[in-house]
This record gives sequence, C-alpha cells and structure tokens, in this order.
Amino acid sequence: GVDLAVHENFPRATRRCCSQHLYMNCKNGGWSGELFHKLFWIAANAFNPYVFNKAIEKITDFDPNATKYLDTCTEQWSRHQFDPEVCCDHNTTNFVESFNALTKPYRDLPVLTLFEAIRQWAMQRIGVRFDKAANMEPHQLTEYARQELELRGAESRFCYSTPCGGGEYEVRDGNVHFPLRIDTRRCGCGVWQVSGIPCKHGLRVIYNQRLSPEDFVSGYFKGAAYKQTYAEHMHPMPDPSQWPEYSLPTINPPGIKRSAGRPPKQRKRNAMEAKKRKRHSSVKCGKCKEMGHNARTCKNGAGSSKAPPKQRAPTKKRKASSDGASTSKAPPKGKRSKQA
Repeated sequence: GVDLAVHENFPRATRRCCSQHLYMNCKNGGWSGELFHKLFWIAANAFNPYVFNKAIEKITDFDPNATKYLDTCTEQWSRHQFDPEVCCDHNTTNFVESFNALTKPYRDLPVLTLFEAIRQWAMQRIGVRFDKAANMEPHQLTEYARQELELRGAESRFCYSTPCGGGEYEVRDGNVHFPLRIDTRRCGCGVWQVSGIPCKHGLRVIYNQRLSPEDFVSGYFKGAAYKQTYAEHMHPMPDPSQWPEYSLPTINPPGIKRSAGRPPKQRKRNAMEAKKRKRHSSVKCGKCKEMGHNARTCKNGAGSSKAPPKQRAPTKKRKASSDGASTSKAPPKGKRSKQA
C-alpha cells in the first residue's frame, strides 16, 4: 500500500508517528488518566534521551504493558529521536487537521466544485508567499524563526554560561547544567540540534560573545530556502467554456442513492476524545444588574420592564334636543367648522 510506496520512492525520507493519534490509541487500550497523560507528553516532547527515559520509567511503574505497546511503535514519535538534519520538531499532524477544517464549507458540494475551491485557495496562498519570497533577502529570517528567537532570547536571561575553551561552554539553567558546543551547534538539552534554531542556552552564549543569533539559525529558516520553496506559483486558469475542444467520452458520476437525513459535515469524534465545548454568553439584567437573565424575565424588579398601555379617554355622548336634532359642542379655537 502507501507504506511500501513511500519506502520504495523515498528511501531517505524520515517518517514519524503522530503523537496525538498514538496517545488516542493508548486511551483506547485502557491507559488513560491525568498521570498517564502527563507522562506520555513529557516523553513525546523530550528533546534528549535523559528526560525521555525518566518518563518511560514512570510509565512502566504505572503499567508495564503501556511501555511494551510504546516500544512496538517503530516510527519516531519522540522529539529526541528526530533526525537533526531535518530541523523540524513537529510531532503531531495538526496542519492536516487545519486543512481538513478548511474543506468543511465545501464538503456537501460536488467533487469538482470541491476541487475548484481547494485550487483557488492553494493558488491564493502560494501566490501571496511567492510575492513575499521575492522581497526577502537571502539571509533574512522567516517570521517563525524570528518569533522563536525573541521567545527564547527572553528565556535566556535566567541562564549563565561558563567558557571551557575550545568552543565549549557549560550553561547553568536553574539547578541543571548543560554542555554546549557553539561550533557544532549542539546543546545538551537537544533543542538546538532538533529544531535548527538556537535554544535559550545557546543564545546565552551567543549574547555573551557579542555574536549575531541570525548566523546560527539553520538555512531552512532563511530567505534563500524560502525562495526555493516558493520559486513557482500556480497560474490562473480560464473558464471551461474557453477550453480547447476535445473528443473524449463524457464520464458521468455513478448513481448513488442519498441516505436519509442531513449529510454530516463534521467528523465523528472518538468515544474517548474530549467533546467540543460550546460557547456560552453571559446575560446581565438591566434592572437588578445580576447575571443570568435579562430585564424582561427579571423577578427582582417591580413588574415588567414594558410601560403599561395608555387607557383611552371615555367619549361623551351627544345630548338630543327637544326637536330630535342632536347638538354638539362648538369647535375649538383655531379650527373652522365644516360647512355642509
């Protein structure tokens, strides 16, 4: 299937297992709870073998069968096992879920309409990045790398480095010491070599040596690689009525009987998966200033918020004269009586 095709066509490609899906499989196997959830994600997000092994030891104390199941997963699911040459520390497939959510408004449309919507979205997205890449300098950092440097640079203020000679340093982060080599761009925490961006310990050394942090970022996060990634863009396509004529048979879609009910647009969540929370809006009463109800349904105020309807003034009956003719009052000032 797909696994064999990937190995045959891309033998050097690195493969990973989504940690979120692996965790859901563990929950379906009976390993759940707050303790297991905490230990699993410590092991999945561990950048060095020490933290990973400590978490696995505690998972073994929790349930040895859980450790055996995790050992059967031959794919890489912990960050410390990732290939440093890739310079990517993602251990989930959230970007796939984001693309899946993008197609939600078009799922009930015909398949050609769905493909056309995806084509227009991809054409616009790639076109924006194509224009952005044209204006980038070869050594300019991407927005993601720049944000990571700012975040890790703020954390490096609490680290202290000690030079050891030969490009080696010992960085103290709280009560923990990490060995670091600035020439090979490797740190004992493992973040620098896995992510391709200097960690907070490396930035502490870089700042102390009065060096530029941009020079120690991997080339994958610079303008030259960004230009290669978006060197081509999708060209606009004319209307189908303007396409050249062709003599090919028309392929009609198969006859499918529509099932009863409204077609679903959202994926079916797992029984062990957390339910989607609904957004609740709080209402404040304008009369008693309490939460939970409005002024119309308020029971603390005096009566309803609506003003009572005005009562109509009673009309006086006309008096009948002795000759049977009715008499009426004189018209008010400023108004003339109508002549017959």
